[in-house]
Amino acid sequence: MSDQTVRLTFKSGGWVLVLLGIVILAIFTWAVAPAVLRLGNHGPGDGTNVSSYEFDLSDLQLAEDSLVAVMQHRDMSPVLTNPNILFVEELTLKNSVKRNKFLVSGDLVVGVEINGEVRTYPLHMLNVHEIINDTLGGVPILIYWNWPSGHVGVYERTLAGEVETFGLSGLSGNGSMLIYANTETVGGEQLFSPMLGHSITGDRVDLKPITHEVVSWRNWLTKHPETTSIAPNEQFKKRYRKGDPRQYFLNDTIYFPVTEMPADGRNPKTHVIVLKTIAGDVIYSIQELVDNAGETGEIECVVAGEPITFTVGTAPLFAVARDASGNTIPTQRALWFVWYANHPNSKITSPN
Repeated sequence: MSDQTVRLTFKSGGWVLVLLGIVILAIFTWAVAPAVLRLGNHGPGDGTNVSSYEFDLSDLQLAEDSLVAVMQHRDMSPVLTNPNILFVEELTLKNSVKRNKFLVSGDLVVGVEINGEVRTYPLHMLNVHEIINDTLGGVPILIYWNWPSGHVGVYERTLAGEVETFGLSGLSGNGSMLIYANTETVGGEQLFSPMLGHSITGDRVDLKPITHEVVSWRNWLTKHPETTSIAPNEQFKKRYRKGDPRQYFLNDTIYFPVTEMPADGRNPKTHVIVLKTIAGDVIYSIQELVDNAGETGEIECVVAGEPITFTVGTAPLFAVARDASGNTIPTQRALWFVWYANHPNSKITSPN
């Protein structure tokens, strides 16, 4: 039998390979093109020079050497604006599956209630988005989470009568991420520090804080069974659980410069809860509150002459402050070293 060379022609089956090649190219384009476009169309910033981010740097109210570039450009993290909402039935369904539940009892969430409308913002989503621009109870709000500083902030988005949409500057100021309000023209925007609650360049503009809780999903759902939740963005769904920074809180690494570290001998990464009073800030270590709480998970302290009850928990670590009537009172949560750097007269109060 003589050897014969078999030639594959389009008609004899080559069309299958051509079609397969087109499908592979289409899949590759679908998967890669968005990332390429993001790389090619990002905002100002070169990852090194603060001035390249094109913000208004006049009247800087932070130490200049504490202002550093931490992202390659503005809004490198995907800020979430006007998120889809899961209502009670949808939320129950997403949490009733055996695997890949949306929320589990030990998840840390930011819970907010405004004008009778209740919503939760899971921290595992905020690990990816860092800022969420939402509207709750008719009030435009900003939810901010910066894990290198351990800081959670919730503020109104209305400034001087105008509703703003906030973005990530790509710059760290004294240990925490700075933000800005988007404008039609890029360049010259003011920088804001959620840690301080006001602008840190240009004429001072204050952010109005919103009362919120940083608490376990178990605790929030028990108190608010009617809660809604922001819905996961399917584009980032696989990143939500992978972006967990918990190892950062367990080591000594400090990523960004601060002007002054606390010298009280405490672990700089102690999680603190801060209550603002007429007499000034009152600060507690959340772990010390947990250690001194009874079996009920509650501890009462007298703050500025008023009884305050802290509901606390571990796994996840949290503390919520309520007044004598059971109402949640305004607090902020952060890591001790960053809070101290931005509020250098601070000291931690013992719950005893």
